[in-house]
Amino acid sequence: MANLPAANVMHRKTRTAVSVLAVAMEVAMVMLLVGMANGTLSDIVDRLQNVGADVLFQPPDASLILGATSAVMPVKYVEIMKQVPGVKEVTPVLNWLVSQIGGESRAVNLWAIDYRTYAAISGGFDMVEGRPLAEPNDLVMDTVLARATGMKAGDTLHMLNREFHIAGICRAGAGGRLYARIEDVQDAIGTPGKASFFLVKATSKDKGEELARALEEKFKGHKITPIGQVSKAMQDNAVGLKQFKEALTGMAVIISFLVVLLAMYTTIIERTREIGILRAIGASQQTVVRLVVAESALICVAGVVAGMLLAVGGRWFLPHVFPTLSVTLTRDWALIAACLGLTGGLLGSIYPALKAARMDPIQALSFE
Repeated sequence: MANLPAANVMHRKTRTAVSVLAVAMEVAMVMLLVGMANGTLSDIVDRLQNVGADVLFQPPDASLILGATSAVMPVKYVEIMKQVPGVKEVTPVLNWLVSQIGGESRAVNLWAIDYRTYAAISGGFDMVEGRPLAEPNDLVMDTVLARATGMKAGDTLHMLNREFHIAGICRAGAGGRLYARIEDVQDAIGTPGKASFFLVKATSKDKGEELARALEEKFKGHKITPIGQVSKAMQDNAVGLKQFKEALTGMAVIISFLVVLLAMYTTIIERTREIGILRAIGASQQTVVRLVVAESALICVAGVVAGMLLAVGGRWFLPHVFPTLSVTLTRDWALIAACLGLTGGLLGSIYPALKAARMDPIQALSFE
């Protein structure tokens, strides 16, 4: 009797495989989609923290998703901020979302910077080819974007209705993926003297929060965030992220519920005679319920394991196809995805299990 669930699972191999694959796709979908959302946020935070600034200074009501911030603040804020005690250096950044590179559609954040002050905060670009920004219409591209586009130092890139020259390739991991001189981009998009946000360096590394409070006093209403708190603030305030995760988990439960419900219901219909034999030889209703639920559990467990393997494979494969994409798989969401798959599957097995248990043995035995 104990071997019946496993024997039943193997009896219809094609149906079992399809059911397992459906649960696996649900688990992998949850892990990968949440992983892409978390990975994108983590990538933004890591690149920002690696610049070396201590405070992020933004306009009122700005989004921490830096690509959503336009050029709305005057660059002259730099001189005012330098008067605040504790400020060592300030650099303006004009962020612009580039939608096409080399004739291909790509969503890439261009950071237009004043290289002198940016280098004072970050230590400058870690160049692997060419030179930093120096001449009008210079561009510097990071290694990830250069690998994705196949571009190199010396190439020309048509962007913002002008020809830019790729002066060099820098190592990826900090700031934007594409850099230009701030005055060039200001002129190209018609926002002279404007910046999207400012990066502020404190005189002492442990003075970030204190400096943020001082800047808040000076610039009331502006969004001023210590770099060390950007990750938590972004997770808490990313528009729609919480709702996205809730909707995704709800869909995952529904998918696994319907898949297992359909699989087990058709299984029960096909095995009406076998169930009648079990009841006739003394199997109780509880025993039949346990057998059906155990069979469902085996399908769900196999689906969860397969789903995790698919997610790990997707985590490796996606960045090869989309080099600028970041996917972060976490143990927490692996556990959540597993619980969703198991919960939905077990709930889906309840009705077929009860239907099987309530069969009249005589009618079941005469079923054709």
